[in-house]
Amino acid sequence: MRIAFERLRVDVPGHRALDDVDGVVESGSVTAVIGPSGAGKSSLLNVIAGLVRPDAGRVRFDGDDVTASPPERRRLGVVFQDLRLFDFLSGRDNVAFAPRVAGLSADEQRRRVDDALALVRADAFAARPARVLSGGERQRIALARAIAMAPRALLLDEPFAALDAELRRRLRDELRALIRTLGATALLVTHDRDDAFALASRFIVLRDGRVEQAGDAATLYGTPASAFVATLLGEATLLPIEERRDGKARVRGEWIEATGNGARVLLRPEALALADAGSDGGWPATIVDARFAGGSWRVVARLADATELVVHALHMPSDASVIVRPPARAHSVD
Repeated sequence: MRIAFERLRVDVPGHRALDDVDGVVESGSVTAVIGPSGAGKSSLLNVIAGLVRPDAGRVRFDGDDVTASPPERRRLGVVFQDLRLFDFLSGRDNVAFAPRVAGLSADEQRRRVDDALALVRADAFAARPARVLSGGERQRIALARAIAMAPRALLLDEPFAALDAELRRRLRDELRALIRTLGATALLVTHDRDDAFALASRFIVLRDGRVEQAGDAATLYGTPASAFVATLLGEATLLPIEERRDGKARVRGEWIEATGNGARVLLRPEALALADAGSDGGWPATIVDARFAGGSWRVVARLADATELVVHALHMPSDASVIVRPPARAHSVD
């Protein structure tokens, strides 16, 4: 199912949560709505889910205007940040709640619940009360409940917020596989860029209730529209451009082929390289911090004016004095 929203506006006391927001979640895709706290992410999800009526704008499912439709008629599977399980019910009964309320036959309820629990690998603990389940087990039950009614799309609101790092990584991988198996359209709301990159192919970046930039993930990372998007989506150093000439920009005496029309060039850690002190080209620097990050070193190199550059290096230099070499090509932003 294709989800489109047009010029959405949501006003809350003393604040405009959404301000003229447009966007599309294409059928069969996973789109991440990403931004800092207060950007309007959950407000957007609640409007799409039918839990909040916008003050202006429209929501369309496959072209049909559903702005006034109640949540139960939208056939969406929603996983909330707080999961909203019934703690006094078993995991299985939580999953069965929606099929039961929908009036499905006992046999159909059983089939839907069995299939959903099997898909998220929750069979082994589904008989236990939800209140005694671990964080990861509760997450699986919430996912099973969301897919038990064969929803037209999945809406995921910070689904991994309460999980530790290792469990978070494992469930991200499983959720990605589950969405692929279902062929589902999904909208992920998150402030965590790792979650967004792990699951989504397209991003909608919100800032203060407005869309800062939207597009495929790789484009937004490599050619962000602003410094805000650049730093939100990854580590970045922004250095002022001294001069432009013939499609190139001079940055601290080095000429770099530059895309974009901004006043600062964006340098990602993986695009920089380290060389021995005295090597030709690049910027003399001193290593002030380094740690092994599993597969590469995260090195912080300080230039003479105290500007610090983060570099991802395959090998740790033997000396603290180094040369930082810029990439041949970079993007510029304001």
